[in-house]
Amino acid sequence: MRARWFLSLWLVAMPALATQEIVDVLPSGAHIRVAVPEGWQAGDTLLLYQHGFDMDPDDNPDLGPLRDLQLAQGYAIAASGYSQSGWALFHAADDNRDLVAYVSERFGAPGALVTMGGSMGGLIALKLAESRGFERTAGVYALCPPAAGARSWDAAFDLRLAYDAVCQGVGGGELLKGDEPLSWAMNLADIPDSMGDLSGSRSVQQTYARIHQCTGIAAPNWLRTPPQRERLQRLMQSGAFASEDFLLYNLAYATFGTSELVRAPDKLGARNPFASRGVAVGAARGAARGPRLDADALAAFDLARTSSLTGRVGANTRIVSLHTDGDELVRLAHQQEVRARYGTRALSVPIDETQGSHCGFSPAELVAGWQRLRDWMAQPQQAADAEALVAQCSAATAQGWDGPCRIAPALPVGDLAQTMRPRDASVAAAGDAATARFSGSWFDPQRSGEGVLIERFNDRQASVLWFTYAPAGEPEGLVWLGGVGDIQANGIHVETVRRMRGARFGDAFDPDEVIAEPWGSFDLAFDGADLANHAARLHLRYAGPSAFGQGQRRLQRALAVGPDGSSHRPDHPRDWQYSGTWFDPSRSGEGWLVQQAGAPLERLTSVVWFTYDLDGSALWLTGTALEQDGRVDLTLYRTRGTRFGREFDAADVTLSVFGRLQLAFEGCAGARLRFDAADARYGAFDRDLVRLTRPDAVAAACAPP
Repeated sequence: MRARWFLSLWLVAMPALATQEIVDVLPSGAHIRVAVPEGWQAGDTLLLYQHGFDMDPDDNPDLGPLRDLQLAQGYAIAASGYSQSGWALFHAADDNRDLVAYVSERFGAPGALVTMGGSMGGLIALKLAESRGFERTAGVYALCPPAAGARSWDAAFDLRLAYDAVCQGVGGGELLKGDEPLSWAMNLADIPDSMGDLSGSRSVQQTYARIHQCTGIAAPNWLRTPPQRERLQRLMQSGAFASEDFLLYNLAYATFGTSELVRAPDKLGARNPFASRGVAVGAARGAARGPRLDADALAAFDLARTSSLTGRVGANTRIVSLHTDGDELVRLAHQQEVRARYGTRALSVPIDETQGSHCGFSPAELVAGWQRLRDWMAQPQQAADAEALVAQCSAATAQGWDGPCRIAPALPVGDLAQTMRPRDASVAAAGDAATARFSGSWFDPQRSGEGVLIERFNDRQASVLWFTYAPAGEPEGLVWLGGVGDIQANGIHVETVRRMRGARFGDAFDPDEVIAEPWGSFDLAFDGADLANHAARLHLRYAGPSAFGQGQRRLQRALAVGPDGSSHRPDHPRDWQYSGTWFDPSRSGEGWLVQQAGAPLERLTSVVWFTYDLDGSALWLTGTALEQDGRVDLTLYRTRGTRFGREFDAADVTLSVFGRLQLAFEGCAGARLRFDAADARYGAFDRDLVRLTRPDAVAAACAPP
């Protein structure tokens, strides 16, 4: 996916400016290049240029096809060769943060940022604008980006499975396979150390020889055998290819790029992010079905979180994206994602080609897109203007930039589903967790006595609370961990999880004594099960301090909050209405998480009280009862007897009655709490509570009648 740029051959004469240029290597191993024009100073704009896909490490990054023009306009330009080769999305944001820090240290902190790149670099340019640390991004120039992100690799995966099915048993025509269970992915040892951008190395040519044996693709059609013609036709149809050259190019990615992505230890580490269940690999066109594979939910989440777009950029960030319409490597239909994610903040324009290319823009087209972005950044309140882009291309040719001008705003971009086969319904449900119903409680049946509570606020964020036990090496007791995470693709990432402790129970509580210490991080990924029922499964990955370590849990749903299409009763519109987090504003640092189930468990109400023991250690208490007419009266229990992690033994968990809790809800915003302890040391008291949060599933239930 690395675009081949030749614009420097056609650059018109630009005013000569003194420019300071630096090449260096950062501690991460990334090679960088920085060019700063005379007069640039702290607070001026920095352009971050992103290169395309390259299986070789980039130890000599360039500054892009418009370098001389942009320097003459006063922009400083910086580029990283990245600390990864191949699909560099896993570390690209960190590499660019390091790059900005380098520029800031030597030349002063920049003001606004602009990101630019082609092919994979175009996707990185978009991802940077969505990433922490790049909130100052004023503009993005994304050229032929694979904007479908992680789904872009579905097409390569499907093509590899289609090839294996079509060419199975063809002597000398089968591609190299790897170790099980990922036999369709070559072992790293079989991927050459030097491959360039997959366009012509010797190793790639040897693979092409196998493809020729199966399909005859390197020979004129009249020299191909009838079986070769038939197999080639099936492969061309399976990926909707018009060009045999593009088929070969895509097979190189499907063979080498996908294998390296899946097996590289700094990427997916031999974990499979792809699902083929329910996917016909060209069956409608005569190709055989491939094997039925299920994705590793966390691998799919890792690929999606690093590679897929969210649309979450600054309110004044403006995007211009050009795309050649004959591109069969990164299809024009990827612009669907640009338009859907960014709406009026993006100007997405096709280039009408007579002969297909990957990123084959003319100099005038590139200059026109850049000038359109500059004008739009200067006046971001203006609407996107595709016709102005057409006029600016004509102006560029009049100024001496080589054409042609083929900008075609009205050209349809097509449908991604034509070349990226949709997964079956269960996989689709997991792949769009942002619209799925996953607020509720989750637990591991083998670890009864601890659990995870999730409350989705909207399609972007959710809170995650884990109630568990102290690890070995600490005094025996309870632990509660929590944080607010970002929802993306099939999961939730909680960057900062905090461990709560320090305050004391009851009247001795002092919010100033609450300690919310950073603990680590959570990742939660949903698999392909139907998220609207109790068969849904959740994979939890955690990374904490040494006493807790790292690990994973496989959870299932214990209680679901909110309606689903099969059980919702219109005559009970206010079921679930009290679900959410409640607290006493004078006692910040403790709270009650209420979760109410819908039909068939109507108004079954679970309450978890997150608080502190008499000695300042964490304490969580649980109880369940039916809500009746806005009142819940339940017995609270505390647990004891086991440890975190490998030391956990559900048989050691003991329950003891802690007291009685009554909640009398006053509409959707307030509640009156009454507590009576079983142990006199914990006392009895009343509290006035207010709602802090509520899951989006109950928004309608709390609307005025």
